[in-house]
Amino acid sequence: MPLQTPLARPRRGASTRVQFGNKEVVLEATRGGYSLVWLDGREARRFAVGLTARGTLHLALRAPRLPVRVVARDTLTLAPGARLRGYVQVPLVPTIVWQDTDIEPQLLAEFPRPELAAEWDDREGTIYRCVSPFHIRYPIPGSDPRATVPVWLGNPGGNVASPAFVPLLILDEELHERRGGVAILPRRLRWNGQNLQPAPRRRAEVAL
Repeated sequence: MPLQTPLARPRRGASTRVQFGNKEVVLEATRGGYSLVWLDGREARRFAVGLTARGTLHLALRAPRLPVRVVARDTLTLAPGARLRGYVQVPLVPTIVWQDTDIEPQLLAEFPRPELAAEWDDREGTIYRCVSPFHIRYPIPGSDPRATVPVWLGNPGGNVASPAFVPLLILDEELHERRGGVAILPRRLRWNGQNLQPAPRRRAEVAL
């Protein structure tokens, strides 16, 4: 699914639908406004929306606003001095954005992903935690909106490293549509004896 999909305002009595995977957004014209419905296959959320005559709506896929700890379903193990390359995935957040020529884009509605579990960390504050397979090939099949993150893990120490999670912070401007999916620049992480920490990024690196 593209990062932005126009959501045309329908005439009264009609509706506009955008579907991806088992999720769907429905915009219906009603007397005096619009009805916006979010369907995720389990429940429906309904919004009563008032819009001006100008402006446009679109459905945007955005990065999580908080740092994310990705727990790999596979046990990650690095021998001393070893490196490991692969891909993890982070759920993207569907968002309804209103764009008018006179103002900055405005967030009208956000649909949190249940796969992103909020947790409290004494040092970082509130973070997200999610689970992902550790993939070895790209592109990764699937219709669910996720960002694929190439990760390059290194263990410069003298002991075996077993990271419990991969720490990530993703910004909206880093998201790029690549080969039928959404990807960001590779993340280089090094084991410091307790956890993974970002390593300097090389200039030549490009998104998938």
